[in-house]
Amino acid sequence: MSRLFRFWSSLLPVRGVSVGNGSAPSQRLQFTRNPSILSPKTEQSEGSSMQILITGITGRVGANVAKRFVDMGHDVAGFVVPGDPQIDKVAQAGAHIVEGDLASHADVRSAVEGAEAIFHLGAAFQAGGPFTPEQYFDINVKGTFNILEAALASDRVQHVIHTSTDATMDKYPPDGIEGPIREESLPLSTTGWYGYTKVLTEHLVDRYVRAESLPATVFRFANAWGAGEALDFGQFHMRTFIEQLERSDDPAGRAAYEAMSVAYDGDPHLIIAADRNGRTWKKHFVEVRDIVHAYENALSNRATFGNTYQIASREPFVWDEMIPYIAEQLGAPYTRVNLPITPTYYEYDLSASSRDFGYDPPLSLRDMIDEAVAHRRTGAGSIIPTAF
Repeated sequence: MSRLFRFWSSLLPVRGVSVGNGSAPSQRLQFTRNPSILSPKTEQSEGSSMQILITGITGRVGANVAKRFVDMGHDVAGFVVPGDPQIDKVAQAGAHIVEGDLASHADVRSAVEGAEAIFHLGAAFQAGGPFTPEQYFDINVKGTFNILEAALASDRVQHVIHTSTDATMDKYPPDGIEGPIREESLPLSTTGWYGYTKVLTEHLVDRYVRAESLPATVFRFANAWGAGEALDFGQFHMRTFIEQLERSDDPAGRAAYEAMSVAYDGDPHLIIAADRNGRTWKKHFVEVRDIVHAYENALSNRATFGNTYQIASREPFVWDEMIPYIAEQLGAPYTRVNLPITPTYYEYDLSASSRDFGYDPPLSLRDMIDEAVAHRRTGAGSIIPTAF
């Protein structure tokens, strides 16, 4: 079924939209789009319904974004690859289904027909693989190109929100990163195929905004948690580092391995990871409910057009603050260990998203942990699980 969306009014007069780099507008572009939708704030979310196409709708984020927008009264369709084993999540979210391949221009153009907004979340990424380099390019780069081309050809599309990732940035220098990272703080430099193809997609979006006046926004997600997943992150568990250092020929690495082996008494055994000098690790995550909040606020907000935004939780996860809390909830032991390896130590500056579209993550880290524990114990919760 290719025509999922009803047609709306004909094009209305041109409106000017500021486009920049997430910090300040750099030029004025003219967007020939419906001015009621190009409002400074997301007024339509409280009033008229929109026709929204979501790629990647069966993922941890897409299904939950879809459910929220259906609940808000929008008409949502999910673009799904034929045979997707998670297709039942689309029905749970209350969305329509349109099948197709992101790498097929014809499939994408048919799916986009009639849509007023596109949330492009579909991608090949590490946890869903393995994928070959060719598959990363076909799904991520060519797929994004097809979405942008179809949006440009459409008379209906008012906003494209493209999903990127913090895997585009090199966040792991030998001593960590002291200050909050802004969108432009680090070069987009990575050798992993997932991150590298996402760098290319960010550049594609930028090109379509500047060259074609396409109203598009990039969300760069931090490491994202779905239902119950906060408890399973490998670097919270001692076993991860025992396995990593088991074959270390570095004396400090051997010493850390031996100390952990003595302390370890089976799973779950958590770890307060610290660097060589005893500084606890720090990392920014995001939970799907915060991501949903970002889409709610950004949709059709013209201040976001042409910009890239980091989407992360209200506060970074600091190991020595949060591991004891997780351990208490699980009734599990934990041990503090100075690890002679490159540390995880960074957090994001969210001021651009706060300023431009009022991003104010509603969840504390404890809220996220509490939800994960409840899901682990009962299977219940407000989040559609990643594996359905």
